[in-house]
Amino acid sequence: MSQVSVRKVSCPACQHELEARLFDSLNGDLISPQVEEILAGTFEEHECPSCGTLFRPEHPLLYSELSTRTWIVMHPPADRARFALIERGVALVLEKNFAAAAPAVVEAVRGVKPRLVFGQAMLTEALRARRASLPPALLECAKLFAVRRNLGALLPYGPSQLLFEELDEQGRLCCGVYGLDSERRLGELRLPAEALAEVRAAQPQLSQLYPELFAQPFVSATRYLLG
Repeated sequence: MSQVSVRKVSCPACQHELEARLFDSLNGDLISPQVEEILAGTFEEHECPSCGTLFRPEHPLLYSELSTRTWIVMHPPADRARFALIERGVALVLEKNFAAAAPAVVEAVRGVKPRLVFGQAMLTEALRARRASLPPALLECAKLFAVRRNLGALLPYGPSQLLFEELDEQGRLCCGVYGLDSERRLGELRLPAEALAEVRAAQPQLSQLYPELFAQPFVSATRYLLG
């Protein structure tokens, strides 16, 4: 089921307040146009009537797509510092939603690994990575390697995160550099095509070094930056 409500939101550029129809929950199996908008990075995009800024309001959202065993809980970026507390409740939300479900539905969600993302940009990345068949934990490990190797180039951006956008013609992982504070795209970094093969080969060691990426809902290298 998908649910929509009208909320008051503020333009991030000028703080003008407006009303917007936003999804509280979205079933990706039933509403494909919205799925394509998420992938395109235009989902729930609004234009501020005061200053003309295009923005995507940040708000809580539950995204489900049982055909691909996808279950994503989105929180606003402002909640990211509380990720350790929030992710403990994500699995409980999954259990609560299907406690009284029909056996066929329960079977459909068996083995689902719930995801926790913060902000529209991370939701877009999660669906793009799924469409590209990129395992989330390995993708984040590849980012950790990339950050370590490109620290000098990334430092001028300040606190930031890499978000996967696409595979280019050479098989490289194109990642946008997004500010943790502003959520703006500040630049880009391309990871070599061998990046995933490297982390796949090292997965046993990486799962011991970074167990949270393989077992917890907040599958993001920024969890280590946030402590």
